[in-house]
Amino acid sequence: MELDLRRQGLALLLALLLGAGIGLAYDLLRPPRRRLGPLAGALLDLLFSAASGCAAFTYAMGVGDGRLGIWALGAALSGFLLYMHSLSAPLLGLFTRLLDILCAGAAAAKKTAARLLASSKKALAPVRKWFSQARARLGRKKAPSPAGGEEDKGCRRTSFFGSWSRR
Repeated sequence: MELDLRRQGLALLLALLLGAGIGLAYDLLRPPRRRLGPLAGALLDLLFSAASGCAAFTYAMGVGDGRLGIWALGAALSGFLLYMHSLSAPLLGLFTRLLDILCAGAAAAKKTAARLLASSKKALAPVRKWFSQARARLGRKKAPSPAGGEEDKGCRRTSFFGSWSRR
């Protein structure tokens, strides 16, 4: 009997932790939901619901021997509410600041990449001009064909993946 009580107490504690973990996942998804708009928010809500359902199912299969009792759902709800009323406010502020830092870093990286692209276009313009001129010079030279006095018009590729065609 004592072993059974110990196991039930552990199951109750795990259900409380499950609820707190679901609350933490909810807080992790709150800042992106606010930033990304209603459609992405709905997709994140769907993701959260599916993950919460999977977590409850896994809990029921592992701890509850395939059954999810009302007491386990009540304990998970209690863990969720305990988290939301105690740790949610400070952690939500932290998660929001972390997302702000990530967005600022991404914006700085995008700006740096745009600057590098612009400077590389300027730096590589003479090289592009040289290749254009070299291609034009090669296009003007026509070698006599081996069959007779006709000039070979050469072959060119119509596209990168396309077929070869006569000029």
